[in-house]
Amino acid sequence: MTKRASGQAPRTPGRGRNRRSAVGEVTDTFLELLRTVRRSKVRMLAIAGSDVGSATRILLSAVAEKGPMRASALASCVQSDLSTVSRQVAALVGEGALERRADPVDGRASLLVVTEEGRSVVAAHERARAEFFADVFDGWDIEDLHTFGSLLARFTASYDHAHIARTGHDFDHPAFCTADSEGKLA
Repeated sequence: MTKRASGQAPRTPGRGRNRRSAVGEVTDTFLELLRTVRRSKVRMLAIAGSDVGSATRILLSAVAEKGPMRASALASCVQSDLSTVSRQVAALVGEGALERRADPVDGRASLLVVTEEGRSVVAAHERARAEFFADVFDGWDIEDLHTFGSLLARFTASYDHAHIARTGHDFDHPAFCTADSEGKLA
């Protein structure tokens, strides 16, 4: 695939071609998007100096979205091993973004709870993300945004469905990231 200049409109897949060719062009564009996201992450890591911020934001966002949960439930939720999550949780607790509270059902266990500081961090990240994507979509008209959003949602669902069908694993099933009232996975 030839590299496109920044801001250049992508090819329109499938116009006057067969389905296989159209699918190939969409695949190439998707793979270019993945490479672009990886390059963006590398640039962000170079600025930040580590990936800890990115990883801990994912954990913090998961607890903020799903509610108090045990570290083991959080590890399942983000599909990571407990030892890694435990180290990242310790950093978030140290920063005051998460706190551990005694599990009311099992006093030997603790639940992770987002603090006010943690909610502020999540809100700041969401604002920064919204500003970034406002820049990305600068110049797009509202109809194109709706069309793109609809097609992207359709693609994402199809991609996930095909991947689950091929692998037999649905790790994003709600049970993988839903804590019950005791902080255990439901």
